[in-house]
This record gives sequence, C-alpha cells and structure tokens, in this order.
Amino acid sequence: MKTLTHWIAPLTLAGMTGTALADGGGLSQDDLMRLLDGADAYGFSHYAELDLDDDQRLELEGWRDDGWELEVDMRVEDGTLLHEAQARSQIPDWSLTGDQLRQALANAHRNGLQRFSTLDVDGVDDIEVEGLDGDGRELELTLDHDLKVTGVEHD
Repeated sequence: MKTLTHWIAPLTLAGMTGTALADGGGLSQDDLMRLLDGADAYGFSHYAELDLDDDQRLELEGWRDDGWELEVDMRVEDGTLLHEAQARSQIPDWSLTGDQLRQALANAHRNGLQRFSTLDVDGVDDIEVEGLDGDGRELELTLDHDLKVTGVEHD
C-alpha cells in the first residue's frame, strides 16, 4: 500500500496549488492531467471511473497492474488523500489504460469539453464524459471503445 506522501509528492511537484477551481465549475484540462499524473504515480494503470464531487473531491476507480482494484478520493485543491480502498480483483478488458484515458479526454476536449466533471467507462456500451463547454453550458460526450466521439449533447 502506498503512503500518503507517495500520493501528494507528484501533485506538489506538478504545481497543484489550488488553481484547479479558479475558473469555477469542473476541472481544467491541465489540472485534470496533473491529478492523473499523481494517480499514475500512486499505482493506477487502468481506469473505470473518474468523478468530480462538489468541485472539491476527485474520486477515482480503477486497477493497478497486479490486479488490485483501487478506489481513491482526493482533495482537488492540494491532492490530500481523503479515502482509499483496495481489493483483490482482475483488470477487466473494457477498462482504459492511462494512455487510453488521456486520449479519450483529449478527444472530448477537441469536441468542446473545457471543464471536466465525470468519466464513466461502461464495459458493454460506451464511455461517457461530462463537463462544461467554453460557454459554461453542460456538455455530455459519448465515445466508443475505440475512443472516437460518437455523440455530443448540450444540456
């Protein structure tokens, strides 16, 4: 089990100093990437879900390379680990590697996503990414498992 210092150090080095919420509502692409770099350093290799809770807590669900399932909640502002759970499991074929996750987020960004809220990988159907567009309107994108955007919906 990694210690809290192993988790916070990459975020501190990446310059995570409370700027994530400066523009209000959701995470910017840069701040989300910094948090994901910290998650990679923590041990995540595959992802199933990311959820920004009240713009203050990022909840991550996924797996380490050795098959252990991870659930981690961290404070967005400073990377403080708020909760962690691990369980012996197997990595499902439908999960996204760190590189695939970043590609899905980049594709969502190219299709209008400016501020991130959630990402959910459905093992059967699609990948859903939600957040805000450049005008602050809610945006939901659907991607297939080849990471191509197949739907864009404004709420």
